[in-house]
Amino acid sequence: MGDVRGVPWREAARVTALCWVVCAVAYAILNLLDQPTLPVAAPVVMLLARWFWDRHRHWAAGAAAAFAGSAVVFVLTDLARLHGDRIAADALTTAAGATVALAVFTGASRLTPPAT
Repeated sequence: MGDVRGVPWREAARVTALCWVVCAVAYAILNLLDQPTLPVAAPVVMLLARWFWDRHRHWAAGAAAAFAGSAVVFVLTDLARLHGDRIAADALTTAAGATVALAVFTGASRLTPPAT
């Protein structure tokens, strides 16, 4: 289970980089298949949920991160789709949302004790 001090920033940076890689791979696959309707965010959300469940069950921090990441994706998606294709916009906004969510989660995990 997670450390009482919270999530280390180095670990959060590694997970953030992995999320960006997953977004890039999802973009490449969906672009190759020409499937703009399939969600880019699904593999990233599954990755983050698995990481959260296996390593750091800070529930309050998780709720704050989910809200912040979702808000970023919600706001940026429509803006990004105006300036690019749908698959690229979804991949970039998903990566940005994951980055914000992980930053919020890491910061908040240091303020709240983990749930047992």
